[in-house]
Amino acid sequence: MKGLKSPAALFAITVGSGLMMESSSLMPFGLGLSLFIPVLFIYSYTNSGPLTTVLLSALAIGTVFLLNRSTALDLSSILLLGPVYLILKKRGTSTAVLGGALLLTLIAIAEEVLIGLPPDVKKEFAEVLNYRYSIYFLSSAIYSTFAYGVVNWIVKEFPSVAEIKFGFWSVVLFTVSALGTLIGRGEVKTVAINILIASISILIVQGISVFLWFFPKLSTTWKLITGLLIFIFPPGFFLTALFLGLLDQKFNFRKLKGGKEDGSNPS
Repeated sequence: MKGLKSPAALFAITVGSGLMMESSSLMPFGLGLSLFIPVLFIYSYTNSGPLTTVLLSALAIGTVFLLNRSTALDLSSILLLGPVYLILKKRGTSTAVLGGALLLTLIAIAEEVLIGLPPDVKKEFAEVLNYRYSIYFLSSAIYSTFAYGVVNWIVKEFPSVAEIKFGFWSVVLFTVSALGTLIGRGEVKTVAINILIASISILIVQGISVFLWFFPKLSTTWKLITGLLIFIFPPGFFLTALFLGLLDQKFNFRKLKGGKEDGSNPS
């Protein structure tokens, strides 16, 4: 029975997340709970074996499909973050988080192709529909960063999420795409805006990593103040993360006092 605790927890958290995400009022709690799905998959895979883990995962997704089929594909993609992180673990944190973001983005696009966008979404967000794929990537990158952070928090063998650092290419991509949005016209401008949103996503992820490196060094009072500010005004946190990601390319904050960099960062 001891060997079934991790798979059972994986099943319960997956089904519980699916039920909560069915309700608009409980959606944030469901998303928060779902952050633990990848780490439970990894923990179950390591301690209970692949067969038991895969069977309980399939049973959980099947149960969610029966109870709330609209979230089954979303939870399937979150569940797959577990094996993606396991496969990319040796390639470093940056690659693992980016791989997870790409996986979530591709599945979101596949879901749109298979199911289509709701009519109310097409009507209310008509002006940004041309940028929806890059927005998928933005949300996926942020989610993947926090999901990997939970993995590193619980499974210490994984490299720290505070080691994420992308190469200078991210700044070049940001600068060129920003210029494209200013001087481009028509389809060129649309493509430039999509690339700009994608580059912003990457810089925000790096900024979050810098923030997580600084956060433990703050005093208890400043930790409480910072946490409260993030809770009250989340957009401010992501805007700060964007600036930290840009500045980190110049100042390399985590090297200023002997911070360790992720040696496998793509450049």
